[in-house]
Amino acid sequence: SAGGGPPPPRQYRDIQGVHGLDGTAVTVMSMVYGNLGKTSGTGVLFSRNPSTGENKLYGEYLIDAQGEDVVAGIRTPDPISKLQTVMPTVYKDLLANVEKLEHHYKDMQDIEFTIQEGRLFMLQCRNGKRTGAAAIKIAVDLFKEGIVTKDEAINKVEATHLDQLLHPQFADEAKYKDRVLGKGLPASPGAA
Repeated sequence: SAGGGPPPPRQYRDIQGVHGLDGTAVTVMSMVYGNLGKTSGTGVLFSRNPSTGENKLYGEYLIDAQGEDVVAGIRTPDPISKLQTVMPTVYKDLLANVEKLEHHYKDMQDIEFTIQEGRLFMLQCRNGKRTGAAAIKIAVDLFKEGIVTKDEAINKVEATHLDQLLHPQFADEAKYKDRVLGKGLPASPGAA
């Protein structure tokens, strides 16, 4: 371009090797706001527990907040289970959407959502990360629930999941509880 700015779109597409397109794709969507008062909020959840594989929603949400507020640590979020009593209709809609997403993607989902004035909006989802133990339980459960075939279930368990299971584990945490010196977040598989 003459002004020293970015090249025109057609020239850009030629440089990038994108041919046969006459235009540029644009996504147009309206924003939703979780910070509009007590009937709005935002949250993140897994459709199953990513540590154990238990088939139960695992996550948290904040009332009167935007998405970044949940992960920023400014306020303490509530467990997702509490949403069932605070906004029962929204929670019911959330459960229905989570089930649809799991059946469609045939896997445990990591989901972000916003509630605007009592109405649920699903923002995004992706297959959720999980521990080795959870990977096996989720794969077996998805097969038993008829969501995946036996071969698909087997392929959901990665080599890294199996490697995690080969690390030493505490058989009974209650046996050592009185000798704990410190606590922290788990950063690797196995026992320390």
